[in-house]
Amino acid sequence: MTEFRYPDDCQSNDDIADYWAVRLDDVQLSAAEEIAFEHWQAADAKNPARLIRARQTWQGMEIAAAEFSDDEDHSIRSRKPVHDSGFDSEAVRRDLERLGALEGGNSRLPGMRSAKRRARPMLAIFTILVLLGLWGYSAFQPDADLIAESNPDVVGEVHELADGSRIWMEPGTRVALAYDDQYRDLTVLEGGVFIEVAKDSTRPLRIHLNKLTATAVGTAFSASKWGGHVRVEVSEGTVDLESRTAKFARLTAGRASWQDADGDMHYGMVALDRVGAWRDGRWVVNDMPIDELFARLSPLMDGISFVRDPRLGDITVSGSFDLTKPDGAYGAILAAYGLTDRAVPGGFRIISKK
Repeated sequence: MTEFRYPDDCQSNDDIADYWAVRLDDVQLSAAEEIAFEHWQAADAKNPARLIRARQTWQGMEIAAAEFSDDEDHSIRSRKPVHDSGFDSEAVRRDLERLGALEGGNSRLPGMRSAKRRARPMLAIFTILVLLGLWGYSAFQPDADLIAESNPDVVGEVHELADGSRIWMEPGTRVALAYDDQYRDLTVLEGGVFIEVAKDSTRPLRIHLNKLTATAVGTAFSASKWGGHVRVEVSEGTVDLESRTAKFARLTAGRASWQDADGDMHYGMVALDRVGAWRDGRWVVNDMPIDELFARLSPLMDGISFVRDPRLGDITVSGSFDLTKPDGAYGAILAAYGLTDRAVPGGFRIISKK
């Protein structure tokens, strides 16, 4: 039996409760996990209650998304959740505060600043620099060979490549191809893919994501680059991660790695049935940076670009979201995390604390 180990960020019973809340959401636990789960519940009389609260928080985002999507004739800010579903919104708010997502939290989600802080002139300068940077970045990208339309139906489309590999793409994804005698190269210009790699030991397949490269021979994995955040998750075989100057890791099935916008590498585990789960029409995310999630929503919201107020610090989101209801997901996230948005010329929205 494989030895079970909690992820490194499970430092308390509350953290472990959050972990089990995610794993128990329509996922079949392994035998080792079943034993670990039973031991954890028995170890502290308060753990079952912690689990109930954590599961309510996890499920709250999807419930809120459904509530906010009911009224398609009003703007996101004007929508108000219905209250006849039995959903305890105040309890979810308390739990989000415990996780640090709202004022008064204990830094489970780090970096949230007081909403009472005065605006700084630097915010305007930062915004201008971000807008110029986004324009310059898009202007010098190479042409894409594969482009996924910006609608949720494209996730079910399968593209067969020249070598027999099969690839699925998230809405709005753009991929460049370059095959030669030594390598099969794919560059994700922006977006996310799931690929079943045709085996060819003489020509490894490489997916380039910013300065990170994921190399495989015969395997299946997902790779994405959204909002400057890179993510690789493996469902079968092995994938090597490296940059131009260093080798980072060899990922096996059930392993994941992500690189934040600052270039720092992180590693963890992922349920096999959640690798590329968006192919079934849902994003299922756990502690995903809000910038990365909003970038995923952008193609489904008329290509709006989201810019986070730098005073917010880092915010991560967990939840399950329907690709056919991007406005509902967006509104639910703003409401749950106490955020607001402000439109600026050029199709941008500035996300800040209320």
